[in-house]
Amino acid sequence: MVGHVMDSERVFCYRALGFARADGNPLPGFDEKAWVPAGRFDARSLKDLAAELDAVRRATIALFSGLDADALARRGTANNNPITVRALAWIIAGHERHHVAILRERYLA
Repeated sequence: MVGHVMDSERVFCYRALGFARADGNPLPGFDEKAWVPAGRFDARSLKDLAAELDAVRRATIALFSGLDADALARRGTANNNPITVRALAWIIAGHERHHVAILRERYLA
């Protein structure tokens, strides 16, 4: 699950970066379920995964902290759907919260 969160966040950030920089090229979707096995996250330690997740999140925060209102309002098309950079920020946050809730419900309850 951690690998899925990291990969998804990176993809969402790439989309946000491209759209924030006014790149009008539509971006494709991705199959996160196919990516996870190729990431071989199960072969890595929890400590290593946690450190990488922290680095990914810090990079995400740095990216969005550097965007002004105009950049946040820009639009693009990803996976055949129009979306704003601001919406991508909310999706990133919501995606992580969704997976934390799953962990709490299934494994920490």
